Amino acid sequence: MKKRAHYILAGLLALLLFSAGCLFSPREPDGPPDGGETDWETPVTTTILRTNLKAALEGENIGNISDCFTDDYAFEVDLSDYIDAGAEGDVRYANWGKADETQATQAIFAGASEINVTFVNAEPPDETQDDTYRREDYVLTIFWQSGQNINEEITYKGQATIYMRREQSSWAIYRWVDSRTVEPSENETWGVLRGDYRQ
Repeated sequence: MKKRAHYILAGLLALLLFSAGCLFSPREPDGPPDGGETDWETPVTTTILRTNLKAALEGENIGNISDCFTDDYAFEVDLSDYIDAGAEGDVRYANWGKADETQATQAIFAGASEINVTFVNAEPPDETQDDTYRREDYVLTIFWQSGQNINEEITYKGQATIYMRREQSSWAIYRWVDSRTVEPSENETWGVLRGDYRQ
């Protein structure tokens, strides 16, 4: 009789444990982070700074874009692009600072569905100094989801002389001088794109 009671008790206990297990559903794995999350590495070299800038552009992360530039940052457009703008040259390009850079980039992000940028170093920096520059050939390709180029893929080409300063072991961009490519090109520069989206 006692043996039978033990079997009944064991059976009831197993049933109870099984039922309790069914009350809980398996946990769903966490998904990827929200859009705008991109890799960031402390820019202890100018190459890492360039990599951070590329990742922030392609990931459309305006916070990381801002962190690539100093507060006294200045942008200079190619003189030919300035002249081509005619009477609008000053409106598009004059006194361009960090606030203009982040605002124009944010406006570009709003119209773009995909951004790809490649940099090819044309002149390496001297990182033994705390103030240096890199000369970079760039190709910036944007697929537009809105605006005047909606559903078009547009490529911008040029060369940037990027001046950087090291403070507390980290590099940041304090000046960007944009130039057209040496060889004649039908592609507009990144500078013209900036001017298009300045508000």
